[in-house]
Amino acid sequence: MLMIFISIISNLKLNKYNNILYLFVFCCIVVVYCVLAINSYSSIHFLPTRNLNIYFYTGNYYNWLMTSFFKFKLNLDVNTDFVNYLSNLSKEFLSNQSSIPMEVKMFYDTSIYNNKIYLYFGITPIILFYAPFYLITHFFISDQIVCAFLSILIFVLQLLILKTFLLYLKQVNILKKDIKKYFNITTLIILSLCSGIALTYISITVHSIAVLTSIFCQLVAIYLFLLLKDKFSKAKMFFVGLFLALAVGSRPQSILLLLLVFVFMLYMFGIKKYLKQYIFFFIPIIFYGTILALYNYLRFHSIFDFGYTYQFSPVYQKGILQNLNHSFIDFIKNIFLNLFHLPIFTSLNPLCAFKNCNNVSYFEPMIGGFIVCPIIFFLVFIKKFFVESFAKNKYMFFVVIIMLITSFFYFLLNSYIGSNARFVVEYIFLLLVPSIISFYVFTENIKNKKIYDVINILFFVFVIFGLYVNINLINCIFIMSKNGMI
Repeated sequence: MLMIFISIISNLKLNKYNNILYLFVFCCIVVVYCVLAINSYSSIHFLPTRNLNIYFYTGNYYNWLMTSFFKFKLNLDVNTDFVNYLSNLSKEFLSNQSSIPMEVKMFYDTSIYNNKIYLYFGITPIILFYAPFYLITHFFISDQIVCAFLSILIFVLQLLILKTFLLYLKQVNILKKDIKKYFNITTLIILSLCSGIALTYISITVHSIAVLTSIFCQLVAIYLFLLLKDKFSKAKMFFVGLFLALAVGSRPQSILLLLLVFVFMLYMFGIKKYLKQYIFFFIPIIFYGTILALYNYLRFHSIFDFGYTYQFSPVYQKGILQNLNHSFIDFIKNIFLNLFHLPIFTSLNPLCAFKNCNNVSYFEPMIGGFIVCPIIFFLVFIKKFFVESFAKNKYMFFVVIIMLITSFFYFLLNSYIGSNARFVVEYIFLLLVPSIISFYVFTENIKNKKIYDVINILFFVFVIFGLYVNINLINCIFIMSKNGMI
């Protein structure tokens, strides 16, 4: 509420205080992320520790896997007899969740293969965060700190991408006002607290770290890809390729963004003139791709097998094929849940937590993307941006196309797999900037003042409603974690 009040003050032509207000709001957002992380699941492990502490489910497993790497092992260091015990558990026993002991549940979402336990999640977070921190400090950084740090980085990258878009659109006269009119405190709130990022704090484990790391790497690549318009340099090409490869090493489905970026680079710049730059683009991709392929082969005897099919989890006890072959009806249901699932309140108190929703694939409070982040509704007005940008600045047009196609792919893929809180975040993060740009381009061309006022009021209603939903998600996280529900 304080940040909304500050946003209103900022819009009252108090331009000389804008930088101070921006800094204050930015600090508030950082505090919110830190408070979320400290109070989230297993918050006793927020600060770095000298000892390795594992918690339920799959918490701190990246640190555990890192210690195995230091011993030249690719599997988690688990007693062989216990691995045999897990492998021999009957489906009937695993189907009764109430009877399963904690030491068994601890290994959900790991892969059991040839009497060894592997982590099928990508290794990029270890390379970027866990291993460097441990090698420098000899302390184990917590998943909570990594989650908060990634949230801040993602927020900053979204701001940089939006600012770059606005500057380009101003240069070609698609947007005509001072950039400060577009780059305001309301925008900061949207990209930080109305983005669904709170969903990833529901259970800060290896799952959320993999998702956030992938998002971070993709945003870095998109930002550098935007900057290629000014100078098509070898250094930029190298780092675009590097972060696209790192994104795939965190979430394999990120390979679609890599392919799209490459195709559109060929279309926009050609290949003969920039052949050396393309070589620098592929160097990190080939190098890291070889590492990932070798990593897979040494574990599962296939360069394309990440271990997903060997997952030890109640979801997969019926057999991997049955769980992957969902019906068309389930697919449609998951599409609806991932878009429009409404919150269910625990009481009549309007500031209470949302219920742990029913009819979803996992035990997490599931809220649809349009409810968590209603400003993505303004994508319906994106035609105006497409028409003007294609005529005046095709590069911006194609970058937005890449973001929308990738987001749609994530949405369909995750809807096929199921409905889950972090699945919503994976497609929303690529829609935020296009939604804001679409809103600005559309409203700037409205001639009727009444329609202009209605659209602007609707915009602020969406922002306030998004804040309300995300605040309730935060409350949900607090209550569920303190009651041992997650």
